[in-house]
Amino acid sequence: MRRGVKRVVTGTAFRIYLVLLTSNKPLGVRELQEIVRLKSPSTVKYHLDRLKSYGLVRQLPDGRYEAVKSDDPLLSIYFFLHNSPIPKLIPVSVSFAAFIIAYMLLYGNVDIIVLIATIAFAIYVIYEGLKVKNIIKWLAS
Repeated sequence: MRRGVKRVVTGTAFRIYLVLLTSNKPLGVRELQEIVRLKSPSTVKYHLDRLKSYGLVRQLPDGRYEAVKSDDPLLSIYFFLHNSPIPKLIPVSVSFAAFIIAYMLLYGNVDIIVLIATIAFAIYVIYEGLKVKNIIKWLAS
């Protein structure tokens, strides 16, 4: 890979990476083969070798693999909480709505239009964030 060129992992390799990333433990080739539903362990090994060359997985002394956190553009819209991917949009919109509501309550100036707009905006962004979360589920299936 040329210096300065970022590699975007897609397809089967991305699915394997996501399984490792969201797993609570390192996994072996056969375990990954079963989870990802591939017919051949050599296919899993091929993708693991690719991921390893990109610096996205590391092989442990016992032969199992674990994911290395990445700055992959597709993953940059998520943060991971207990190995579960959560779109960054969700906590941002909830925090914004909580701030506006707290501000209005603290200063006694509750504007119903602003309140409704804030809640509607937060609900919309959460809805869109959950749609984005389904991208990972779709890619990993």
